[in-house]
Amino acid sequence: MKINIIAILSLLLPYMAMAQGGKAEALLDKAVSAIKADAGVQMGFTIIMNDASGEEIFDDKGTLKMDGEKYVLLTDAMKLWCDGTTQWSYLAQNNEIYISEPNADDARAFSPVHLMELYKHGFKCTIDGKFSTAKENAVTMTEIARGNDIKRVTVLLDKQNSLPVRLVVCYENGSTANITVDSYKSKCRFTNKEFRCREKSFPGAEVVDMR
Repeated sequence: MKINIIAILSLLLPYMAMAQGGKAEALLDKAVSAIKADAGVQMGFTIIMNDASGEEIFDDKGTLKMDGEKYVLLTDAMKLWCDGTTQWSYLAQNNEIYISEPNADDARAFSPVHLMELYKHGFKCTIDGKFSTAKENAVTMTEIARGNDIKRVTVLLDKQNSLPVRLVVCYENGSTANITVDSYKSKCRFTNKEFRCREKSFPGAEVVDMR
């Protein structure tokens, strides 16, 4: 009887994993759809980064505004603007502004929407019982093939509104980033100027055009 049970489980496990993956993807799709349906979105967040040994190396608060392909990220350490065709990055430590063309890798570095869609780009997706709670669903995306800076992302989603509450990002070098969504505003009306860098606002900054 024991052999038969093992044989049956060996046949069922792949299908059970596929079902779980499908449910996890559905949760992420619902979250992304909810954010996109809100059109202009503004999120307040806190980010804490730790190195491979677990020591805290970075702690900052910021604001993220998104409207379609346009976004702006503002923290004390850095500021990032994208109007859909051009991206500006300002690093306060160097007092430099970098101008470049936006790409998906840049967006995935900070955008909850892009991070939640990693399973479409070489990551497997599963329900994570370790992080799930009575109020939150947890979905973990794990790298399938090597070569990505990001190795794993766990997304905690509010069960009532499907919106992200917290993201835990694990990188190839062993460092981690904990991103907590502190506030969420939907249906915001942004002007196009908000998604473009005003270089005059940073007197003395060196402008590096990388296009």
